[in-house]
Amino acid sequence: MAKLMGQNGDSALIMCRTSKDRIQQGVPVIVKGEGSTVFDKEGNAYIDLTSGVTRPVHVGHGRKELAEAAAKQAAEMAYFTPMLFATQPSIDLAESLARFTPGGLNNFFFVCDGSEAVESAMKLAKQSHACRGNNTRFKIISRRGAYHGVTSMALRAMGTVLSMRHSMEPLTPGSVFVESPYCYRCPLHLTYPDCDMACARDVRRIIEFEGAQHISAFIAEPLQQGFGALAPPPEYFPIIREICDEYDISLIIDEVICGFGRTGKWFGIEHFGIQPDIMTMAKGISSGYVPLGGVACLDKIIDPIDQFEHVHTYANHPVSCAAGVKNIEILERENLIARAAEIGAYFLGELKSLEDSPIVGEVRGTGMWVGIDFTVDKKTRELFPLEGLQRIVDRARQKGVIIKLMGQALELSPPLVIEKEEIDQGVKVILDCVADQAKEMGLA
Repeated sequence: MAKLMGQNGDSALIMCRTSKDRIQQGVPVIVKGEGSTVFDKEGNAYIDLTSGVTRPVHVGHGRKELAEAAAKQAAEMAYFTPMLFATQPSIDLAESLARFTPGGLNNFFFVCDGSEAVESAMKLAKQSHACRGNNTRFKIISRRGAYHGVTSMALRAMGTVLSMRHSMEPLTPGSVFVESPYCYRCPLHLTYPDCDMACARDVRRIIEFEGAQHISAFIAEPLQQGFGALAPPPEYFPIIREICDEYDISLIIDEVICGFGRTGKWFGIEHFGIQPDIMTMAKGISSGYVPLGGVACLDKIIDPIDQFEHVHTYANHPVSCAAGVKNIEILERENLIARAAEIGAYFLGELKSLEDSPIVGEVRGTGMWVGIDFTVDKKTRELFPLEGLQRIVDRARQKGVIIKLMGQALELSPPLVIEKEEIDQGVKVILDCVADQAKEMGLA
């Protein structure tokens, strides 16, 4: 595979989270996509089991009607400020979303991506408290293992990929971390359900220690990516909701990954039957065709605020919002949310046999999001070497299938339009690559 090259030699492009060694070895330059398949500059085809690796491409690659919706809006009016004026696409997108967001989440603000959405949500929570006379609430509770983005305030809630947070520290004070409901490797060394959800109930103790009068919000993903598509037990979020209500703490649910059908429902929190105060979204909102993220909130959050003291130049961007409206239309018209639940169950079922492998501890999934958790010892659940996981990822790519590692797991999140035949091909490659890795480590 060729090195990353520009027209005049070495490329001037800076790549995110890609080592110089990896670039020297050669990285694929992706030039085309169709459905669940992408093609690189050298003509190699890959089944994309990651929806573009960072998981936004819900409706599949190469949807011309989505590109045309953005182009049409750009030709009519590409930009106008989000202050003092409104644009019709942003109004249309807000009205479209209000039909699907849980409960009374019927107020929306649009940004460029998930990190901006999280930052905006944190600012919204803090301003809402301040406008109700609670000026001391500056702390954010997050969870070890959480991922909420890379802008300055979002990094405060970063509980995984810690190099990204540590390299930017010191950050603004106010980060408070609690344990995650990672039952396969319980951080409290307990066993579900005998644990009585200690990880959730311990949040009350942390709040009392930090001082509820200083805490603005609790932020959580419905399913956590940091451990690999990890869903909590059903009791978890009702307990968290009750505690937040008790201490008047805003509950921010981060749907950047889970939203728009990834888990087989419009939003991941619907699996747990609780009402968020604020919700973030991105990725599947536009299927990655344009940069777009958003924040939704209840009336009780926005009503105390006379003027939201926050702005991005590209907030409520008309081209992005027009693409978002068309994307939601496709999701609804093609019934892709229900399809994600159905095909996702098939995908998970086909992968479950991996639990017989000596190096696989748990295969879990919800909708079209699956995690394969690895270990070198099934009794102790000892951590698996990351270089071993990377070897599996590299083997799969050489065989024409794109997968990714996340924590101690392999994470799979195909476009919601993937066909069963493509799943079958991808599963066969994954089974072979895991078997090869077990043999290489002498654990077969």
